[in-house]
Amino acid sequence: MVSLYSFPCSPAQWTFFLSLLVAGTNAKYSTSRSNQCLYFPAGRLEWSSHFNSCPLPEVIATGKAPVAWSFPPNCITPPPTENKTSPKPDCLFSSTAFRNGHGISLVASTITTSHLIGIGSFNDEPLPLAAQRRESLGPAYKIVPVEGKGMGVVSARHIKRGEIIMMDYPAVLIGTSFLANSKPHHRRRILKKAIKQLPEGTRKKVEGLSRGKEEYEVDAILGPNANTVLVGEEGGGQVHVGLFAETARINHACRPNAHSRFSERRLTMEVMAHRAIKVGEEITMSYIPITTPIEERKKYLKEHWGFECTCSLCRSSPQDIEESESWRRRQKSLKATIQDATSGEFYSDAIAMSEEWLQFADWDMVHPLWPEYHDSLADLYFRNGDMMNAMRYARMAYDGWVKFGSIDDEKLENAKVLVDKLDKISEEKRR
Repeated sequence: MVSLYSFPCSPAQWTFFLSLLVAGTNAKYSTSRSNQCLYFPAGRLEWSSHFNSCPLPEVIATGKAPVAWSFPPNCITPPPTENKTSPKPDCLFSSTAFRNGHGISLVASTITTSHLIGIGSFNDEPLPLAAQRRESLGPAYKIVPVEGKGMGVVSARHIKRGEIIMMDYPAVLIGTSFLANSKPHHRRRILKKAIKQLPEGTRKKVEGLSRGKEEYEVDAILGPNANTVLVGEEGGGQVHVGLFAETARINHACRPNAHSRFSERRLTMEVMAHRAIKVGEEITMSYIPITTPIEERKKYLKEHWGFECTCSLCRSSPQDIEESESWRRRQKSLKATIQDATSGEFYSDAIAMSEEWLQFADWDMVHPLWPEYHDSLADLYFRNGDMMNAMRYARMAYDGWVKFGSIDDEKLENAKVLVDKLDKISEEKRR
């Protein structure tokens, strides 16, 4: 029921990352040097087929990795820390062939890059059937001027609730360890080179993005347009800053009609519809969690993004705004209570509250993604010993993930594992 969404990195957050340089903060690196890929999947699947073929960090730094880098890797080794340990080098790796010519410049540690290669993040897999059918309908969106907002994204055709609207790839992906450890002039030099080494089409999209007020060009581009995402390494992922040139064009709304999800396995940002979207309607996302109280939202957007929100919800009557706020307060409270009930093994209560949570989400028109919701209910019913309903929701989740057509099929594979497991348990009981 709860998805790992990606939120834009505000200009103020970008400034904070840069302030790490001034403060001299050193990011912590993993010290593992094994011959296996550093992969800690969140789901049930272990990608053991990649383990023995994963290149060592030293191999990547010399440009002999399985990925054909378009330019020699450019590495910076930070000076030793106070305890005399040497931080691992951060390198610029660029591939103009990534995602059929979209290209990518990765500025990260060799360990993170080794991890991404090991799990196949750079592989160009064929689109699932549902995605191919979706593409046959034609582009779902177009980028056009939007009154009072500069450029924005509007629907080019009717978009169904839960449909993937946009699949975007990072033009530049930057580890915050690089931002913390590199000197300002080295940072700017590497990031300028990272943009320069992109294919012309992607580079022009990046250079055409709106600019912030930062003094240097590269900071002015990244400041208002970057997203924070979790990528690789031990402990479940480290914060990275990603520049997604098309996702960056989507404007904010406090009651958005879309939200985004980032896949590390496919290095892809997918934007999907909360609800049906009409032709010509602007596509919007919330730059902050939607359960944030309205006064905090307004303050954050003003201080971190520099604008007063004038979305349809903010222009509504005080009564409508308070009604929305009450629904969101209830959603936030229910989410925490559901987690507590699940941890305490009060599964019947968690199921009842999940259905109530869905009702409040529907009332506020920020519907969840159905397969995720069904996944959650299947798990709760299974834990509660109700095999009939567990199988019912597991099959609904599996069918939903098939129709969803995500480029990252991990959720689909996990749903199939659960259906097969429940089938096996049911068969054993019949015997």
